[in-house]
Amino acid sequence: MEISKWARFVKESGRPVVASISGGKDSTAMALYLIHNLEIRKTNPLYFVMADTGWEHGDLTKYVNEVLRPLFGEIAIVRSEKYPGGMPDLVRKKAFFPSRRFRFCTIELKIKPQESFVKQIAKKHGKPPINAVGIRAHESVARSRFEEWDDDSPFKVEGLSTWRPLITWRVADVVAIHAEHNLRPAPLYLKDKNPAKRVGCWPCIMSRKDEIRAVAEDTPERIKLIRDLERDVEELVQIRRQKNDEEVQADKQMPKFFLAKDNKGYWDIDKVVKWSKTSRGGKQYQLFTPESESDRGCQMWGLCDIPDEDGEFTP
Repeated sequence: MEISKWARFVKESGRPVVASISGGKDSTAMALYLIHNLEIRKTNPLYFVMADTGWEHGDLTKYVNEVLRPLFGEIAIVRSEKYPGGMPDLVRKKAFFPSRRFRFCTIELKIKPQESFVKQIAKKHGKPPINAVGIRAHESVARSRFEEWDDDSPFKVEGLSTWRPLITWRVADVVAIHAEHNLRPAPLYLKDKNPAKRVGCWPCIMSRKDEIRAVAEDTPERIKLIRDLERDVEELVQIRRQKNDEEVQADKQMPKFFLAKDNKGYWDIDKVVKWSKTSRGGKQYQLFTPESESDRGCQMWGLCDIPDEDGEFTP
């Protein structure tokens, strides 16, 4: 694969590169590309960082620690200082759930912890790092608008630039570089039943129907945790309303983990799980998984792209 002008620019600059790792196939492919194809460590200090949100699947964390770390070297795992318990801690302290409009989970659990790490690297080297992220244009409509290089960043670090070395890559390129280095992707992609199309938060507030069903079937303990969080938030909201002398209406909706698209209202987790098991349109229960979804995960991972990330919970 031809090296882009920005890749050459990065190597010539000698600036430290901080690469964000999630354990997903794209960020893993980016790490392989940086280390082996670009041999970036010969010209630039290279650091890997992963934000631990306390909401990842256990198999993903295990993959990062037991498979990626031995291959890539040290991966800095950063966590929120304000919400050390991750997502559950964040939700309970705010007495609210993140939503499409207020994605404070990303800000508090990912951006701020990584920003602190990037500032440390900038101070250590006396120059602004380059933030490398494994974003591909073919992932979604939103990401198709990104360029490979951007003199901007979500982190408040002066002079920091964002580099997207995989921006033009397709899934076939991601699969190829894994195969080239004999590296299997995270096991969540390879399950015989409910193979993941993307990994990360388990589940994300933007999850699709099949993703919610997978969480419910594979990790019912996570559904129980969400149920507990919804109960705790409801109690906290009622207490706060009473303290503020607000009328507590029994029929007034309380915040829940999932907010239906177009603000059609909150659904409690049990209703969402029930809906996730229905066929298209949500009116009839699905008794069998469609053949296209029952293929082995490795086959799906090699042939299909991940869903458009603009998609979300849409009853």
